[in-house]
Amino acid sequence: MRKDILIRILGGFIIGAVLGQIVQFFVSLGISQESYFWVVPEFQALFESETMAIMTQVVLTGLIGITFALAALFFEIARWGMLKQYIVHFFVTALIWIPIVVVLWMPKTMANMFSLFASFLGTYIVTWLLQYKLSKRDIEKINAMLIERGDFHDN
Repeated sequence: MRKDILIRILGGFIIGAVLGQIVQFFVSLGISQESYFWVVPEFQALFESETMAIMTQVVLTGLIGITFALAALFFEIARWGMLKQYIVHFFVTALIWIPIVVVLWMPKTMANMFSLFASFLGTYIVTWLLQYKLSKRDIEKINAMLIERGDFHDN
């Protein structure tokens, strides 16, 4: 396996696990002001011990991080257009992120499921728009530099 892929996997796992614990901190604040919950009670109930629940939560949030780190490689497939890159990235990340978030933190109601999907989609659209505008700006700068050097003629 290439070294850069291993670095993405390790970095993605660490970032995902750390962000997962930050999310858990805020979820715990929402559950109780008096004590800290390392995992939500509904998730902990799936395990024989709190330690196993915590370790599983870390692995699952690390998996989210790995997914986003590796899915970023879709944007490096030059023969794919931007639209295809974003559609594939969206579905791959949603396929991993949504079920894990539901299992770890979300009460299982249709309203919550809709809210979760809508927030993921909304965040994705905002991110896509920002990326699109940044990419367009960068392309315009590169084209302007090429025109200035005489390497490119804008028709």
